[in-house]
Amino acid sequence: MEIKSYYVGSHRQRNASNYQRRWISLVPKTPTSTVQNIVIYFFVGETITNDTDIGYVTPTTTKFVVAYAPISDFADMYHILQSEKPVHFYWYADTANKVQWFQITTNEEPIGEGPRDQTGSFSPVFEAKEDII
Repeated sequence: MEIKSYYVGSHRQRNASNYQRRWISLVPKTPTSTVQNIVIYFFVGETITNDTDIGYVTPTTTKFVVAYAPISDFADMYHILQSEKPVHFYWYADTANKVQWFQITTNEEPIGEGPRDQTGSFSPVFEAKEDII
């Protein structure tokens, strides 16, 4: 599903578990009848990010895909959203609406695609040679 835009946020709450998280909310370019909202929650030290629970979908009610990830994944996913276009979000949920995997990805790009060199203009180096007889 191609992503049109996104929102990011950070949340901290004082309580016994010292709750902290970040999130990225993705806006689909073309929402469907079962998916209109996507959010990835990034948790610090939470058991929610273990392999048995990485999210859920609500295709018949709120039409959300909700994914969970460790906070260590936030920077990489955020960087893709900031620097690439187009960006896609893919996932798979089982028949119990439990997310089994998800990814943020780009389209195929040509070799050498990347940040532009900002160090200055290109200056080729040539050596002057005397004519060879």
